[in-house]
Amino acid sequence: MRPTAEPFHRTSLGRGVGLLLVALLAMAVIVAVLASRARATLDDLRRADHLNTVLPEMTVLMEDLLNAETGQRGYLLTQRQSYLQPYRDAMRDIEHRLDQLAERDPDPAHAAKLARVRELVRLKTTELAQTVRLHDAGRQDEALELVLSDQGQHHMDELRDVMGELSASIRAERAAITERLGREASHSELLMLAALAMLALFTVLATTQVVTRTRALARAQKRLRGIADNVPVLITHHDRDGALRFANAEVGRVFRTTTASLVGKRIEEVSGERNAAQVRPYVDRVLRGEAVEFDAQQVVDGETLHFHQRFVPDMAGGRVDGFYAVSMDITERKRIEALIAASERRMKAVTDNLPVFITYIDAGQRLRYANETLRAWFGLDPQAVMGLPLQDVFGQKIFDQRREQLALALSGERVEFEISSVLLGKLRHLQTIYVPDIAADGVVLGVYTLAIDITAMKQAEAQLARLASSDALTGLPNRREFDQALGRALARQRRHAREGGAMGLLFLDVDHFKGINDTHGHGVGDTVLREIATCLRRSVRGSDLVARIAGDEFVAVLEGLRRPEEASQVAAKIVEAVRASRPGGIDVTTSIGIATMIDGDVPALELIALADRALYQAKRQGRDGFAALQWPGLDQRR
Repeated sequence: MRPTAEPFHRTSLGRGVGLLLVALLAMAVIVAVLASRARATLDDLRRADHLNTVLPEMTVLMEDLLNAETGQRGYLLTQRQSYLQPYRDAMRDIEHRLDQLAERDPDPAHAAKLARVRELVRLKTTELAQTVRLHDAGRQDEALELVLSDQGQHHMDELRDVMGELSASIRAERAAITERLGREASHSELLMLAALAMLALFTVLATTQVVTRTRALARAQKRLRGIADNVPVLITHHDRDGALRFANAEVGRVFRTTTASLVGKRIEEVSGERNAAQVRPYVDRVLRGEAVEFDAQQVVDGETLHFHQRFVPDMAGGRVDGFYAVSMDITERKRIEALIAASERRMKAVTDNLPVFITYIDAGQRLRYANETLRAWFGLDPQAVMGLPLQDVFGQKIFDQRREQLALALSGERVEFEISSVLLGKLRHLQTIYVPDIAADGVVLGVYTLAIDITAMKQAEAQLARLASSDALTGLPNRREFDQALGRALARQRRHAREGGAMGLLFLDVDHFKGINDTHGHGVGDTVLREIATCLRRSVRGSDLVARIAGDEFVAVLEGLRRPEEASQVAAKIVEAVRASRPGGIDVTTSIGIATMIDGDVPALELIALADRALYQAKRQGRDGFAALQWPGLDQRR
C-alpha cells in the first residue's frame, strides 16, 4: 500500500526542517568566524594606524634633541645667537612631546623603554640648560667641557639606542600586522564563498517549504487564537497608526463588547480620550522601537481598573510597523497593596514616634529597617543606610559592643541586656532586647531589636546614690560613706604594713563653733563649714578621703604614709590653712586628733575612738593645734 499523503507530508517536512537547521547552523558558525576575524582585522588596522602615528612622533622627538644639541654646540663654539634659536625652539615642546608619545603608545611592553627615554631626555635637557647658564655666566670653558664630556655623549648614545630599539620594535610589529592582514583576507574570501553556498541552500529549502509552512501557519494561528482567548490577560496588536488589528476575548470582556467590533478602531475609540492620554507617552516610545513596561489606571464604564502593561514593537525590516500589547488586570492586587501601604504608614507613624529605637537586622547583619530614632540618636537618615552592614552604619566600636549579643540572637536566642554608648557626643544608657525572627523551618531570618533610653533613670539612680553617700552642705562623703571607705582602707593597710608603711586618721572639729552660730548666725556657720571642707580637700592628697561625719566634725583618712609622723605634718598644714583662710570672714581655728598605725589589724571603731581621744587631748592643750596618738598608745603633741 502507498502511504497516505499526510505521513508523506510530515516526513518531507521533517527532513526539510532538519536540512534547514543544518544550513542555519553552518551559516551561524561561518558568520561567527567571519565576525571574529573581522574584529581581529579591525583591531590590527587600529593597531597599525596607531603605530603609524607613534613612529613619526618618535622621529620628531629625536630630531628635536639633535637640533637642541647641535644648536647649543654651535652657540658655544661661535658665540652667535642665531645658533641658539633652534635649540630653544626644539626644547620648548619636548616635554609635551614626551607626554603625547606616552599617551599614544600605552603598550606595556614599551613602558620601561619609554620611561628610560623620558629619564634620558630630562638628563639631557638638564645638561643643555646647565651649559647655557655656565656660558652666560662667563664660564665658557666649563660649559664647553660639560658639552663635550663623556657622560653627556653617553646619554645621547644611549638615547639613540633606546629610541632605535623602540622604532625597530614598532616597525617589526607593523610588518607582522601587514602580513597577517594579507593572510586573513584570503581566508575571509573562502569563508564568504562558503557562506554564500549556505545561503543558496537556505533559499532552496525555504522555497520548497512555502506551501506546507503556509498551511501549518494557518493551523498554528488557530491554536494561538484559542490560547489567547483563554488566558486571563488582554492581548492586542496595533498598527503604526494605533489602529487595533488583533484583540483576544479578554479585551471584549473588559470593554463589554465583541472583539470583531473593536478591530480597526484607534486606541482613543476603544478606551476613550482620557485613558488613551495616559498611555500615549508609552505608545510613542514603543513606536520608536523601545519595549516599555508600566502600570496604568483605566476607567471603564465608571469603574476604575488598574493594569500592568507591556508594549513590544512589531519590527519588520528595521522599521516599526506597530506594536503588541499585553495587559494584566491588577486591580485586586493594587487594592491589597493600598491596604498594606496604609497599614505600613500607620505602623511607621507609631514606631517613629515611640521613645525607643527599633530596627530589623537580617541574617547577613545588614540593616533592613530603622525607625526615626536612628536620626535622633545617630544623626543618620534611615532611608540612606538601608541595606548597609552594621559596621558601616554604626561604626566598628558600637558594633563590637553588641557583637556577642547579636551572635546569640542570630543563633535563635532571645537576648536582653543593658549597655552604655556615646552617641553624637552624648552618653546613653540603653535597655536593649534582641528577638530572633525564626522561620517555620527553624532558620533564623534576622533579628528584631528594641532599645530604650534609660539614661534619665540611671542618672536618677546615681544621684540617689550620691545623695545617700554625701553630705548635702559640703559635698563631702557622709558618715555612711566614711565607714565603708575606712573599712576598705584598713584592708589595704594590712598589705601596706608588710612593707613598713603607715596609715593615719585625722579627727577634727571647729573650735567654739557653737559660739560662731550664736554670734554670727547659722548662715555664717554653714559658710564656715563649707570653706573648712575646701581647706581640707586642698591640704591633703587627691587620694586621701575627707568626710564630714556630723555637725562641725570632719575626718581625713591618710593612706600610704612612709612613717606615722607624716600625719602630724598634714595636720599642722590643715591648722595653718584654716587659720589663714578666715572662713566666713571671721577668725576660725580648728583642733585635730590624730590616730596613726602601722599594724593592719586595728578595728575601725577602736581607731576612730583613738582619734577622738587625741582630739580631746588637743582641746585640753588649748585648741588651735593637734595631738597624735599611735596605736596602741604612743602620742605626739603640738
